[in-house]
Amino acid sequence: MDIHKFKVLVDLSKTLNYTDTAENLFTTQGNISKQILALEKDLGTKLFKRAHRRIELTSEGQLILPYAQKILKDYSEMTVKLAEFQASESSIIEMQTIPTMPSYQSFTLISQFLKAHPEIQIQLKEDESYNLLTSLKAGKCEIVFARTFDFNDNDLDRIIMEDDKFVAVLPYDHALAKSHELNLAELKNEKFLILGASTNLYEPVLQLCRKAGFQPKITYRGTRVDLIMQMVQNDMGVSVMTAKTAKQFANQSVAIVPLTSNINNKLCFIRVKGHHSQANDLFWNYVLNESNGGQNDSRIIN
Repeated sequence: MDIHKFKVLVDLSKTLNYTDTAENLFTTQGNISKQILALEKDLGTKLFKRAHRRIELTSEGQLILPYAQKILKDYSEMTVKLAEFQASESSIIEMQTIPTMPSYQSFTLISQFLKAHPEIQIQLKEDESYNLLTSLKAGKCEIVFARTFDFNDNDLDRIIMEDDKFVAVLPYDHALAKSHELNLAELKNEKFLILGASTNLYEPVLQLCRKAGFQPKITYRGTRVDLIMQMVQNDMGVSVMTAKTAKQFANQSVAIVPLTSNINNKLCFIRVKGHHSQANDLFWNYVLNESNGGQNDSRIIN
């Protein structure tokens, strides 16, 4: 049934004049008559009657009128709520990211995207790497920015943004601080201050140490890079962390030294395969174009 017919009924019940209702609804008197006749046919009853050169609601019309008013009110509320939902759905991107995202070029890319598309909002939430893919698959966010090592998940799409490597972080006056390159075995007797398991960097650091032939003596594990840097600066031990993160927090009191043996890792935007909001696709395509010159090459893993 056409919702507009109820609108005609409600307006005509107020004006009791076909011409006035036609003006209110920006149509013709003949069209108003047709709408009322069609509604009467749909409902199987007479809604208006003529009395003394005027029209008035029939008893059936009076019975139906409150329901018609409620239908119009509910319909209006429904369309408003639907519009609000669709606007929210299409203009807001829920994104979760590793806490060190500002260390990477991708953070600048997000800023550039928002300037190019002010109609879109990105709600960023920090979380440790350990939780990001779980949150993504559970539908708690639409896109994550995460570090990946051995990535092999057929349910996810990934855009590789940049590579990173591990480095040693030493007190500036450490005997090996001026080395051009460092074998981790040279640090086997040191106290290690490293990021914990929730960052997804704990096991790779252990793997590097074991590959160098020793089990590190870990005196601190945590999530705050700035605190680790301060501890290294105060000569409380050494650290192994990713190069770009180390450089972001570095100061003149610490030395960053490349390693002779490494584990490559990649910083990526990741989302679940399938249908996405318009805003999500707009951002994804923007990243593809900016990171790959518009080419859908091998850096995009499907």
